[in-house]
Amino acid sequence: MALMAVVFTAFALAVPAAYAAVNRADETAATQVLTWTAGNDYMSYASAPATAVAGKATIVFESSAATGNTSGLSHTLTFDASNPDYNSDVSLNILASPFDSEGGRHTAEVTLTPGVYHYYCAMPGHQMMSGELIVTAAPGDDTTAPDTSATVSGTKDSAGNYVGSASVTLTASDAESGVAGIEYSLDGASYGSYTTPVEINSVGRHTLAYRATDKAGNTSPAKTVDFTVVAPEPPKDTTPPDTSATVSGTKDSAGNYVSSATVTVTASDTESGVAGIEYSLDGASYGSYTTPVEINSAGRHTLAYRATDKAGNTSPAKTVDFTVVAPEPPKDTTPPDTSATVSGTKDSAGNYVSSATVTVTASDTESGVAGIEYSLDGASYGSYTTPVEINSAGRHTLAYRATDKAGNTSPAKTVDFTVVAPEPPKDTTPPDTSATVSGTKDSAGNYVSSATVTVTASDAESGVAGIEYSLDGASYSNYTAPVAVRNVGRHTLTYRATDKAGNISPAKSVDFTVVAAPPEDRTPPQVSASVSGTKNGSGDYVGSATVTVTASDTGSGVAGIEYSLDGGPYLQYSAPVVIDRAGSHTLLYRATDKAGNTATSQSLSLTIADSKPPTNCPERDDGSTVFLGSINTGVPNRVTTNGCTVNELIEDHRAWNNHGAFVSHVGEIVTTLRKEGVLDQREAALIKKAAGQSDVGMPHHGTAGR
Repeated sequence: MALMAVVFTAFALAVPAAYAAVNRADETAATQVLTWTAGNDYMSYASAPATAVAGKATIVFESSAATGNTSGLSHTLTFDASNPDYNSDVSLNILASPFDSEGGRHTAEVTLTPGVYHYYCAMPGHQMMSGELIVTAAPGDDTTAPDTSATVSGTKDSAGNYVGSASVTLTASDAESGVAGIEYSLDGASYGSYTTPVEINSVGRHTLAYRATDKAGNTSPAKTVDFTVVAPEPPKDTTPPDTSATVSGTKDSAGNYVSSATVTVTASDTESGVAGIEYSLDGASYGSYTTPVEINSAGRHTLAYRATDKAGNTSPAKTVDFTVVAPEPPKDTTPPDTSATVSGTKDSAGNYVSSATVTVTASDTESGVAGIEYSLDGASYGSYTTPVEINSAGRHTLAYRATDKAGNTSPAKTVDFTVVAPEPPKDTTPPDTSATVSGTKDSAGNYVSSATVTVTASDAESGVAGIEYSLDGASYSNYTAPVAVRNVGRHTLTYRATDKAGNISPAKSVDFTVVAAPPEDRTPPQVSASVSGTKNGSGDYVGSATVTVTASDTGSGVAGIEYSLDGGPYLQYSAPVVIDRAGSHTLLYRATDKAGNTATSQSLSLTIADSKPPTNCPERDDGSTVFLGSINTGVPNRVTTNGCTVNELIEDHRAWNNHGAFVSHVGEIVTTLRKEGVLDQREAALIKKAAGQSDVGMPHHGTAGR
């Protein structure tokens, strides 16, 4: 309660004017409501807005049971008005807890301006609760219409016409409120929304009109682009068709066709297409080919064939040779020989246990076996291809027969057998059992506060009937759920299981120790830092230096490490920090443990000397901060991955065609540097904001104040 009194006193002295605006009924209602909430967590707000629009706003800050504050913690919502990297025109410091006079919910009316506001919780140990609010200009401030352009692409002929089709790509840019949409009209039709390049396939002269509207409602004057689409000329076909022929029919052992042969001719042409096919049999005149040609006369034959396409190209004649012979009369009148065998595991009575397999064989010394058939228990005959397995218990009869290639079928034969079900095996094996102990362990392997023992059993035969356990020599009890042991000391849990056949497993045991929880951690972590890199004779680091921060905590353990470079905001430390900007630097670092104790910030100083000046940069500018025209963003002018500084890549001394082109260029540069890790989100927002506010690309642009 002493800490609570100190916080209320500091709050009352620091911000009487800001808090006086809370709940004033006569205040003009703000156009937007921005709400922050807090709960039991002292590392972050439960919820917070990320963006807002410039102008009046109602700030709502609630830290109550409804927002998750069930512990009675006090939190503040404080706007940082002392950091030059952020907007400092709003002085706000609201203290809230579930037990204050407003029940933890407070409001204040403020006026926001474009830029970035930094907010945090001012309660001791709560400084990790922080964030940024990005405020953009109101759309009504924009009175300038977007810039628009169009490009036409496609294959052109010698006269500049687009062959087959043309594609029109529209672009628009707006450096203030941003582009809301693009519209187009083709050949005088109504305007429609533009989303992807417009493809025009129809032959003729075309005019495409286009315009764009920004988010403030400004619409650009309509522009047009004219072009002509012509049909492609068809290619000239000078290639004759491809042709082939196949001969089909029944062959004898010498490869001759027995009784007849059928010749099938095919032709293809990928250009003008096939007009017709002709053929000549044994030197006769060519005739039109419409269907496959069947030749029945015995003897040697030659069939010539050719094809003509629709462009008049005729393929060279090809030929196919074959011989037709008369069929020999059949001589085989004897059916095949057949037999069957039954296999499987038999019982003492000769019955097959579980299943029986019947294997049928057939042989024919003349024309050969054409196929075997079988019928089980009077069913219709079916084709036999593999041994027949019978699983159903009972008496069975399998009939079988075979046919040779001359059509002779053997008399049906049968084989009889009986299949019986197997006797179930007797279970004489007790269940398998195991136990695991779970809980929070200390460094000695003891369980802190409590341990939970989980016992499992399995039985692959009759199944598990039940599990029993005994704790520290007590009588056995039925096990129904994991056993939680909270008494401090050494424990032994014995367990066993019984299956449904009455088999009991040998007793097993598991030993463990439960200890009391350690006292509350009130000591902050130990933190240290080391610097690595190449030094020159003056002790300065050449090109870059890498700072590695480490922390340890023997109580609750380290929760996180933070660092601040050259007076910037504290950032989460996750990997060694590389400093590559020439000049003197100061790095602050601190750590917080899992109990919320934060170590006092420590610092180290170092100097970076240039390894070599950047080359092939658009311009030379090694100032300490990033400027856009005469606007100083305050962002450090770091060296980027290609050796140039941020100012050198921005090129604000270059003669730009217009302000919008410069703003678009800066947006592309900032996006690349964010991906490379050169800039963070806040720095990127500051640079883009300054680009829009600068006069670079406008008439009479200068660089006063650089």
